[in-house]
Amino acid sequence: MANSTYLCFVAISLVLVGNLVHSYPESYCIRFDTDVKGASNPIIINITQKWAPLGANHLFNVINSKFYAVPSAFFRVVPKFVVQFGISGDPPQNIIWNKPIQDDPVLMSNTVGTLSYATAGPNTRTTQLFINYINNTRLDPLGFAPLGIVTTGLDTANAIFNPTPGDPNGVDQDKYSKQGNAWIRLNYPQINFITKASITYDCPVRSNEN
Repeated sequence: MANSTYLCFVAISLVLVGNLVHSYPESYCIRFDTDVKGASNPIIINITQKWAPLGANHLFNVINSKFYAVPSAFFRVVPKFVVQFGISGDPPQNIIWNKPIQDDPVLMSNTVGTLSYATAGPNTRTTQLFINYINNTRLDPLGFAPLGIVTTGLDTANAIFNPTPGDPNGVDQDKYSKQGNAWIRLNYPQINFITKASITYDCPVRSNEN
């Protein structure tokens, strides 16, 4: 009897886990409100699960957590290449989300406006992301798998303040991760931030913004 009860419990648990695994949306949009000067549009990115399932599902969890509960800086701007973000301004959140996820196969190309995870090598994706300013197809064979594309606000992304002109590495990511917004505001007073991040299913059609 005990064994039957146990097996029944395991079966129910597997069903519940299976439902959770399949509960992620096939498509959703992320709305990033920013403090970019003169920008009238938020940055809205359409995420497509089948492009990069592990990355899309992980990002869905990040956005629905407290990771962006405080402003998050655009800490690396490389003109005619990428803008990078995805470090929480609240240091404990960076510890919580520090566990890397496995890579997705590269099914799409890093064209203008696509969103990909930044990495430090194979299977090292955590929370850092970048938007491609140009067609960076040379990143495709390096394992950078796009998971979405900017549908609104590419003009806003292009207007983000560059905190380290002349230095393509951006700000000291380790210091920002550990010391948060107090440190980055002190050292880079003009830096731009994501002020709010949210999930929406009212995804606009991509415009031809530059």
